[in-house]
Amino acid sequence: MVQAIKEEVQSLLDNFTALQANGKQGVVRNDHFPERYLQTGFGDINVKVPKIQDRT
Repeated sequence: MVQAIKEEVQSLLDNFTALQANGKQGVVRNDHFPERYLQTGFGDINVKVPKIQDRT
């Protein structure tokens, strides 16, 4: 699950690499949301979801 989140975030960032704001990348990673505890059918997991910031 963690790997899937990382891949999705990287895909989103890759899709917006051309978007610029004041000469800098327009969409960037910005830390993480607080860690969350999830109960799934595969067992309990802790997840840290990255924050994405749109500077445009």
